[in-house]
Amino acid sequence: MAKFMKNINLVSRSAEVFREERLKDCGIKGCQSKYVLVIAQNPGVSQEEISRSLFVNKSNVARQISLLEEGGFVKKVENDKDRRAVLLYPTQKLLDALPRVREVLAEWRALVTEGFSEEEKRQLQYISEKMVENARKFMEDSRGVSENK
Repeated sequence: MAKFMKNINLVSRSAEVFREERLKDCGIKGCQSKYVLVIAQNPGVSQEEISRSLFVNKSNVARQISLLEEGGFVKKVENDKDRRAVLLYPTQKLLDALPRVREVLAEWRALVTEGFSEEEKRQLQYISEKMVENARKFMEDSRGVSENK
């Protein structure tokens, strides 16, 4: 199992390099593609919600959102219900880049699943979703513990 986790890590790092190379013409860094998707799919999302959904610490989210804002991809709007939080909206520039981001992600999926049967792809999807469920449960439990301290 240790080799399995090492392999997942290697695939993840390779994916970031792939996205970095393929998205540089858009002005989006490889690690920012996940933020772009979340904001495009959830206009008005908060940084806190992004942190929870992507399992990324708040400081990293803030840093990437600032870079996306500087690049003209994201617009921050004050949250009327919570003055400490801002809501994030995609700009037209982000929406224009979105098809390319999705294309690059699809290219990566095709590359790493090359030679897989449709059944193997379904099994991989199912197993990875179970792993994410377990990870999400851990993250929710650990956040609850740290927030209650």
